[in-house]
Amino acid sequence: MVVGSAAFAAEPKPFSGPVHVDPKKPVDICGLHAPSLDQVATALVEKGGVREAAGDEKFLAYEQLDFTHIWTFTRLGHAAYPAVICRELKDGAEGLEVKMEFLCGGARAACTTLYNDFQLLNAQMKASAKKP
Repeated sequence: MVVGSAAFAAEPKPFSGPVHVDPKKPVDICGLHAPSLDQVATALVEKGGVREAAGDEKFLAYEQLDFTHIWTFTRLGHAAYPAVICRELKDGAEGLEVKMEFLCGGARAACTTLYNDFQLLNAQMKASAKKP
């Protein structure tokens, strides 16, 4: 029993926080490969199947034409720049399910704040789409 417990404890657990990456190295997010973090938006648009959904001085968002993913990018000047948030949306048994992948190359504290903001946004989206 002790061996089984030790083996169980050694199994990796799913990561549930912001992933800080070197913004100059190649990245993979939601099945998309880009030569660097600040090139993910370009790679996404070149791949096709997306349209610009929203934008302001801090963020730019794209949505998949099939409404399965929402991509959000920080703009130059945002403390977490460059950051990419990919949220996969699925209809689940209890309502909307949101699977988020988050890569950030900006200041660690800003990345953590941004990650927490998106966690809150995801919870609000799920609550508003909850099935009765």
